[in-house]
Amino acid sequence: MTIGAGEQCWEGWIPTQQAELDLLDPASFASYFGQRRTDAFLCEHVSEHLTAAESERAARLVFAYLKPGGFLRVAVLDGHHPDPAYQALVALNGPGPAHDHRVLYTIDTFAPVFTRAGFDVRPLEWWDAAGTFHQTDWQADAAPIYRSRQLDHRNAGWRARAGEPGFTSVILDAVKGATAPG
Repeated sequence: MTIGAGEQCWEGWIPTQQAELDLLDPASFASYFGQRRTDAFLCEHVSEHLTAAESERAARLVFAYLKPGGFLRVAVLDGHHPDPAYQALVALNGPGPAHDHRVLYTIDTFAPVFTRAGFDVRPLEWWDAAGTFHQTDWQADAAPIYRSRQLDHRNAGWRARAGEPGFTSVILDAVKGATAPG
C-alpha cells in the first residue's frame, strides 16, 4: 500500500491518495481496512506537508494498521543535504511543490517520530550534520523510494560524478515489533 502516491505507481503496490486513505483520519483507515491489517506501507515525501504533531499522529495510525513484523518505508526531504540548490528547492514555503512544506526533517528529528509511535527504526539513507552521506544496504525493488540515491534520475549529474548523490531523502524503515509497545 502506497500512502499519498501522487503519480507514483510501483508494481505490486496499491497507490492511494489522501481522499482514499488520509493519514490524519482514523475513520478513513477503518473504512479502508476494516479489521484487516497489512504487511507494509510506502510513504514518500508526504510528512513534510504535515506539522510535526500531525506526523506523529499519522505514525501511530499506520502502526495500528500494520501486522506484527510489518513495516513502513518512509522518506522525506533531508534538511542536512549540503547542496544549496537542493535546500532552495525544498525550503519551507519555497517554490513549486515546496509551497506547502511545513517541516524540514533530518535523521535526528525524523526517526524519533516513529520510535515514539512504537516502531523499531532502521535508517537507510541520510545526510548527517557534517554533510556526510550515509547509506545502508536496502532493496529498492522490494519497497521502492524514487527520490533515493538508487532510483532518482537526478543522481546521474555532476554530484554523482564526484561520488556524491544529487537528490536523496531521509529514508527509513519503521518496523512494528512482534508485540505492541507498553
